[in-house]
Amino acid sequence: ERLVQEAERYKAEDEANRARVEAKNGLENYVFQIKNSINDEKLADKVSAEDKAKVLDAVNTTTQWLDSNQQAEKEEFEEKQKALEAIVLPVLQNLSGGAEGMPSGGMPGAGAPAGGDADEGPKIEEID
Repeated sequence: ERLVQEAERYKAEDEANRARVEAKNGLENYVFQIKNSINDEKLADKVSAEDKAKVLDAVNTTTQWLDSNQQAEKEEFEEKQKALEAIVLPVLQNLSGGAEGMPSGGMPGAGAPAGGDADEGPKIEEID
């Protein structure tokens, strides 16, 4: 009886924490995919050095933010992903409509937690 009451009491907190972890994992996966795509040899001659530097700078900035903000809120992770997408998508759209080696599933939804394939990149879940 007591355990059921505690479970109900912490359910909302657990849901919020799960959503936060999914948002963090989505951003980490997106960063991983972009980094791999931009460094792909097949794309090396299709991306200008300036665009590549701009994307890598945004990826590195986002990675540093992730490292120092592991406990950020879901909305913060989503905002960071949208900011990164705003930099990355125009560069990727210049690549003749989607070159080989690009992550499948479309870039705008690449950070969505649905479809969580184990091979997409690192999955780190921290639930306290």
